[in-house]
Amino acid sequence: MSWQKSNDNLDLAKVYKFRFAWLAQAKKAETWAIITDWIERQLGNPKIVLDPAAGLGEFIVASKAEERWACDLIDQRKSWPNGITTRFGDIAVADLPKEHFDLIFVSNFLEHLPTPDHVYRYLMQIRQALKPNGKLAIMGPNFRFSANEYYDFADHLLALSDRTIEEHLAAVDLKCERIIPRFLPLAFRSQRFSHPLLVKLYLAVPIFWRLYGKQFFIVATRPID
Repeated sequence: MSWQKSNDNLDLAKVYKFRFAWLAQAKKAETWAIITDWIERQLGNPKIVLDPAAGLGEFIVASKAEERWACDLIDQRKSWPNGITTRFGDIAVADLPKEHFDLIFVSNFLEHLPTPDHVYRYLMQIRQALKPNGKLAIMGPNFRFSANEYYDFADHLLALSDRTIEEHLAAVDLKCERIIPRFLPLAFRSQRFSHPLLVKLYLAVPIFWRLYGKQFFIVATRPID
């Protein structure tokens, strides 16, 4: 997370333990491995990748990038493999290299920030870490298609949509290349698929996205200054 942790803040570790209690971590990791492979192939198999809201690390652990970085408020590295550079703590002060990453993937995070100004500052920091022509991919719940469920999650603060994110990206001079308003289902607890073959089928057939997708997937590029 990107705001400073204090004893008065929501205990996210307990929230996530409750939220995913029924879903084995191994099954979640298996699903994310397929999603990660799809994302990286779509984006040209980037060599240097950052996950700046890594959580349990499903995306960055599954990444095939030559150089992998991960950030999060809480250190979650219990079973991570070697070779992932980590920055745990307040992302707003994380020591990230400038103009370094081919891809930065932000998944299910911006809706946790308290104000639009926090989103702006976060995206500005991300922009600085991208190489010129580097790509930022953002995935998150789309309020336009999930309004009835959006605030069923204790850590959702901002109502964001693909259109909101497009404006935020324009504010930090990142150019949108691809916008998928409906991509994945809202959350793992609401997914109708779990078998690897069904996950692969879902990703391969975009008509399923229009039926079940409640998360946006947006790709933007940092222009050459």
